Amino acid sequence: MKTSSKIIIYDDGCPLCAAYTAGFVASGMLTAQGRRNFSNVDAVTFGLVDQARCHNEIPLVDTETKQVWYGIDALLELLDQKIPFIKFIGNIKPAKWFLQRTYKFISYNRKVIVGSAPKIGYDCSPDFNIPYRVYFLVFFFLFNTLMLLPLYQSVFSKSFIGGSSFAELQSSHLVLVAVNITIAIILGGKKALEYLGQVNMLALTCILLIIPMHFLTQFANNLGEGIYNFYLGLVGLVVIREYFRRMK
Repeated sequence: MKTSSKIIIYDDGCPLCAAYTAGFVASGMLTAQGRRNFSNVDAVTFGLVDQARCHNEIPLVDTETKQVWYGIDALLELLDQKIPFIKFIGNIKPAKWFLQRTYKFISYNRKVIVGSAPKIGYDCSPDFNIPYRVYFLVFFFLFNTLMLLPLYQSVFSKSFIGGSSFAELQSSHLVLVAVNITIAIILGGKKALEYLGQVNMLALTCILLIIPMHFLTQFANNLGEGIYNFYLGLVGLVVIREYFRRMK
């Protein structure tokens, strides 16, 4: 059921925000006119929004009642049209606590996740939140570190890296982490955490690109070293290109 009086206002400088709000239109939860970005929303609708809060929590505006929902409440309000009881379940205290913190974890770090620069025009970049940036760094550092073992066993050990032990691979990873921390210390302040966020995402990108090959080896274990080397080479090229884009 499309809600014609409701308008979601998204950050058009964030590909992640653009993608999932487009999904609301495609699924019929919003009309095409019910999805607008901050650069194109009309002044009357924008005037209903808390301009400080909307940088961190996406607003959903009901133009008839003038009610505004933010963040996880806005998403639950829309999803409830297609998934009965989701708003009820999402508002149960433990569930709401988890959803709100997950939303903030993503929202405060969304510019790092997609690697987008501040846009020309209305810039809806989130506030710089040190605790959530640190959570982001720690969580994905641990994820990347733990994923090295299964990826070594299924992919790395069968490629040109196979001559090195897992301990050597993990040591190289930790040395690279130490180098990046040193660079961050030299940069200092906010720029240090911005830099660490970007290199953390580069490491995560590398891991995520290798995971499909990990699953492929569960079905075809003897692909040959050349295939593994070729695939890792392609991943390396993607990561190098992404490195220069993000550093720029």
